[in-house]
Amino acid sequence: MMTRPAVLAAWLVVTCGVANLAAQRPSDETLQKMSLDELLQLELTTATRRPEIPAESPVSVTVLTQDDIRRSGARSLPDLLRRVPGVHVAQIDGHTWAVGIRGFADRLSRGMLVMIDGRTVYTPLFAGVYWEMQDTLLHDIDRIEVVRGAGGTLWGANAVTGIVNIITRGASSTQGLVVQAGGGNVERGLLNARYGGRLGDTGAFRVYGKWFDRGPSARPGVANIDDWHMTQGGFRADWRVRDDRTFTLQGDIYGGQAGQRVSDTSYAPPFVRLIDDDLDMTGGNVLARWTSGTRAGRNVTLQTYVDYTHRNEALFDERRRTFDVDLQHALAPRGRQRLLWGLGYRVSAEDTEAAPLRGMDPEDRTTQLFSGFVQDHINLVPRALDLVVGARVDHNVYTGFEVQPSARLVWSPGAVHAVVASAARAVRTPSRVERDYTTASVISADLPLFLRVDPNRRFESESLRAYELSYRVRPSVGTYFTVSGFFNHHLDTLSTHLAPLVVETDPRGPRLVLPVQFRNDLHGNSHGVEATADVRPTTWWRWTAAYSALRVQLTENPGAADASQEARGEGGSPRHQFFVTSAVDLPGNLEADWFYRRVGRLPAYGVPAYGTSDVRFAWQPTQRWTFELIGRNLHDATHVEFEGSGPDGMARIRRGAYARVTTRW
Repeated sequence: MMTRPAVLAAWLVVTCGVANLAAQRPSDETLQKMSLDELLQLELTTATRRPEIPAESPVSVTVLTQDDIRRSGARSLPDLLRRVPGVHVAQIDGHTWAVGIRGFADRLSRGMLVMIDGRTVYTPLFAGVYWEMQDTLLHDIDRIEVVRGAGGTLWGANAVTGIVNIITRGASSTQGLVVQAGGGNVERGLLNARYGGRLGDTGAFRVYGKWFDRGPSARPGVANIDDWHMTQGGFRADWRVRDDRTFTLQGDIYGGQAGQRVSDTSYAPPFVRLIDDDLDMTGGNVLARWTSGTRAGRNVTLQTYVDYTHRNEALFDERRRTFDVDLQHALAPRGRQRLLWGLGYRVSAEDTEAAPLRGMDPEDRTTQLFSGFVQDHINLVPRALDLVVGARVDHNVYTGFEVQPSARLVWSPGAVHAVVASAARAVRTPSRVERDYTTASVISADLPLFLRVDPNRRFESESLRAYELSYRVRPSVGTYFTVSGFFNHHLDTLSTHLAPLVVETDPRGPRLVLPVQFRNDLHGNSHGVEATADVRPTTWWRWTAAYSALRVQLTENPGAADASQEARGEGGSPRHQFFVTSAVDLPGNLEADWFYRRVGRLPAYGVPAYGTSDVRFAWQPTQRWTFELIGRNLHDATHVEFEGSGPDGMARIRRGAYARVTTRW
C-alpha cells in the first residue's frame, strides 16, 4: 500500500513528465476547455438576478463550469462544492453530507439557499436541504454559481451564509444521444442516458434517465447499513416564440432507497431498540418559465413550479406539496441606473406521521410566504464606480414581516483591478423543527434517564449583519487572483437550551427527563479571509488554488444554559481549508486531473484534520468515445469527516476507484 508521501511524490512525477511531453507536442484540441478570457466573460445571474460578468459582480462568487464538473470525476452535488473556497463539505456516511458556507455546516445545511434552475430545494420542515434527494444529470449542468455571503435582498430568507445555484444547459445545446456507464468499489454501478432533438424550427427538447448504486461507508463491526441507490428521469423543452420571447418547460421524477440504522426510544423497558431499515425517497417537479423582452437590458420573467416529495423513514414519514410563482421585471437602463424589482408567493402543505415519543404538533401544516424586492444599480462614475442598493420584504407565518437590505460598492479603477465593499442583513426564519417538533432519546437505561426535545412556539428568526471587502486583480493574461475578508455579526442564533431535570411517572414507572428546547440564546461573530488563484501558464495546463481561514466566536445570552455552543461555534467548523487542482491536456486526446484538499480539525466532534487527493485520467480516441479512470480519497483506506449520523458513532469514508465510459451519437 502506498503511503501518503508516496502518493504525492508519484503524482508530482507523473505531472512533471506529462508537462514535458505536452510541451514537446502540444495538443490541437482542448476537449471543451474554456480559456480564462471566456471564463471571465461568462454571464452570471445569481449575484444580481440579471446577466453580469464575474469581474463586475458586487458579491464574492465562484463559478464551476461544465468543464470543471466533467473533469472533477465527482458523482454528487456536495462533492462538486468541495472545489469552492469558503465552503465546508463533509461526508457523514454513505449518503448524507454536512455543507456550510463560511461556517455552520451541519446535516441540514440550514442558512444557505440551494436552487436548481431557479427552483428552491430547501424544505420548510427544518429550513435546510436533503442533499441525498437533490440530483440531476451532471453532464447536463451548464454551471454552478456559488455566492459566499448574505444574499437575502434578492433571494429571500435562508440565503444567510450563501447561495448555491445549479443551472442546467438549454435543450438546444444537448442534442443527440449520450450514454454513460461505469462502476467500481464504492460506486458499484452507474448508468446515464440522455437524448435531445428538435421541436420544429423554434424549439428543442431533451429527455434523460440515470441510475446508480453506491456502497456503504466503513463502520467498525457493522456492514452495509448505509448503501444508496436511486433512479431519476426528466425532460426539458425550450421554445423561442419570437426573437425576444422564450418559454421553458422542464421536470424531474425520482425514487430511491438509502440504508439507515436508527434507535427507537420507549418509556417502557428495554427503553431503546435499534432498527435497520431503508429510507424510501420519491418525488417529482415541473417548472415553467416565460421570458419576454431581452433586448436593451429590459426583460420580464415569470416562473412557476410545483414540487412533490415523500420521505418514508422507519420512525418518521413526510409528504410535502409546494407551489411557487415568481415575477421579475428588469427595467431598461435610464441614464446611469438599472432598476430591478420582483414579487413572489410560495405555499407548502405538509403531512407527517411519526413513531411514539416523536413527531410534529400539529402533524399537518400549510405555510405561505409572500415576498417583494427592489434593487437599483447606479453607475456613479462611468466605467469606474458602481453602487448597488436594494431591499426585500418577506412575510412568513412564524414571525410576520422580515426586511433584508443591502448596499454594495464596486470600484474598478482599470481593467485589471476591482475592489468591492458591501454591507447586508439576512435572516433564517423558523422552521417546523424549532417550533413544532418533539423527540426523546435514552441517556441511561439503568436509571432510566431520557433527553427530550420539546417544541418552542417562541423561536424567532436568526439574523446576520454581514460586512465584506474584496479585491480582484488580473496581473497577466493567464492569471487571476481574488481575496476577500468578511465580518459577520450573528444575533438570535440557534441554541440548545437545557432545562432542569424533572421526575415523571405514569403506569410504565418513574423516569428522569432532561428537557431541551431550541432557542435563540447565542450571539457573536464570525470572520475570515478567502484567497483564490487561477493560473493558466499554457493552453494545455491550468491550475487553481484556494485558501480560507475562519473564526466563529459565539457567546451565550445572559441566563442561557446552552449545550451547543462549541458545535455551532469555533469547534464545529475548520479554521483552515486549502485545495489545489491541476488539469493537464495531453497529446492524443488524453487528460490528467488532480485535486488535493486539506481540511482542518473539528474539535467539537473529535474529527482530526485530514488531507486527501482525487485523480482522473481520460482518453478520447474519437469524438464519440471517452474512457475514464477515477480515484477518490486516495491517501487513506478510510477517514472521518464529520460527527456520526446514527447510534453507531462516526462513519468512515472509504477510498474509491471506478471506471467510466461515455459515448455520443
